[in-house]
Amino acid sequence: MPFDGGAGALSGIIAGAIMAIVLYMGFAMMPRHMKMNLFLLLGTMMFGRGPIAYMAGAMAHAAMSVAFALAHVALFDAFELDSSLAAWGLLFGLVHWVIVGMMLGMMPVMHRGIRLGLVEAPGAYAVRYPPMTAMGFLMLHLLYGVLVGAFYAAFT
Repeated sequence: MPFDGGAGALSGIIAGAIMAIVLYMGFAMMPRHMKMNLFLLLGTMMFGRGPIAYMAGAMAHAAMSVAFALAHVALFDAFELDSSLAAWGLLFGLVHWVIVGMMLGMMPVMHRGIRLGLVEAPGAYAVRYPPMTAMGFLMLHLLYGVLVGAFYAAFT
């Protein structure tokens, strides 16, 4: 299947939005177990706590959702995959989780909000949060990969 950046970007926006909705549903339903407030975590890299941090975090997540979806689509193209993209997306979502999980461990080095005590450092793979958060972190990236594959297949 040839690379289609528009379909990839749209797939990433939708998959990232669904991922965020599921995350915040878990955050609202199980506040003691789901501790990763993703938009605040991302937003406090640039701003203090408050509405601007949530908005900046949401925009950063949307941008990353597009970037990672384009990486997924590039892999679909590189490996000449044109069927079962949702299943391949599951595998790519696992790889995505591995990469982002390592990056979480490095966050205290570059994260202004963590250094200032505005947010808690998640640790690699979110292991400094409750176990349900770390498992949710994995499941959300798998869901994202499946959704990118499914939407991309639908849009192309």
